[in-house]
Amino acid sequence: MSLTGSRVSPAEPRTGLAGTGAGLPAWLMWRAARGLLLCLLGSAVLFLLVQALPGDAASLAAGSGGPEAVARMRERMGLDVPLPRRYLSWLGGVLTGDFGTTLNAGVPVWRAVATPLMATFTVMAIVLLALALVTLPAAVAAGARPRARASRGAAAAALGVVAVPEFVTAIVASAILCHWLGWLPVLSTPGGGQTAWERPIVLAMPSLCLWIVCSAFLFRRARALIAAHSRAAYVVEAELAGMPRRRVLLAHLLPSAAYGIGQLFAQTVYLRGGTVVIEVVVSYPGLGYTLVTAVTDREAPTVMAIGAVLMLAAAVAFTLADLAGRRNQRVVAVV
Repeated sequence: MSLTGSRVSPAEPRTGLAGTGAGLPAWLMWRAARGLLLCLLGSAVLFLLVQALPGDAASLAAGSGGPEAVARMRERMGLDVPLPRRYLSWLGGVLTGDFGTTLNAGVPVWRAVATPLMATFTVMAIVLLALALVTLPAAVAAGARPRARASRGAAAAALGVVAVPEFVTAIVASAILCHWLGWLPVLSTPGGGQTAWERPIVLAMPSLCLWIVCSAFLFRRARALIAAHSRAAYVVEAELAGMPRRRVLLAHLLPSAAYGIGQLFAQTVYLRGGTVVIEVVVSYPGLGYTLVTAVTDREAPTVMAIGAVLMLAAAVAFTLADLAGRRNQRVVAVV
């Protein structure tokens, strides 16, 4: 069928809760139930892994006090309770909004992770904005002309970043911007009881390093996605019909690739949990830095709380991407 003044014949929509045939409320309920189930299973696995670590908070706190001191600390911290009861107690508290208390300081876990959580989400918001305004347009332009020299060069550079571990990227960026040029502070720690919002300069290094890492991931995949769609029959027909290149891009390529691009952004949020090492390298007091400290101190409640937040963030991100993709299940092109 000609594209001129008409629509491409769409594929039949899927039926059932997982497809587009279900109403939005039913679909949202199904996704919420599935997401909660996955988070529940993930929290159980994380709880077992934390307990499998050698030593515990009681033995670290007791030091050289001997077995009796360790036993007293375990009783005070509640570590003498059987594992199933401890997990069910933690889960029951989470369902009522209580993440428990830290084992050593005895302060509410939510208070201990609130500031790092906001610090990390601030960096993530900056990174997502930069990805949407800088990386994605560049990837779309490169994917529309995949054989151009600039497109291939940018893809090669992105591959080089992907192939390098995150901590190497952070170290190189720190060496150039902090030590050599002196533009940014060596440590991204606010200091003096300040928060990252009171000293915004500390947001620069973690945001830049994370943006570089996420950009390499998003650029390569979005470029390949756009390049694949640019070879589709409906795009070729639109170009042969004399449609301007920009209109082909906006009216055909982007709408048909929107669902895939949304999934890539959701994966970027998910990969945030894998780049916590950047916060450690630049000493940024976010969730990653707090998580490493909690694992070192065997602060199981804090580790569980951070893990739950990361799992929930990933579930929400993928749900939003799928929700946006429901409107792109049909490939529509109008001249």
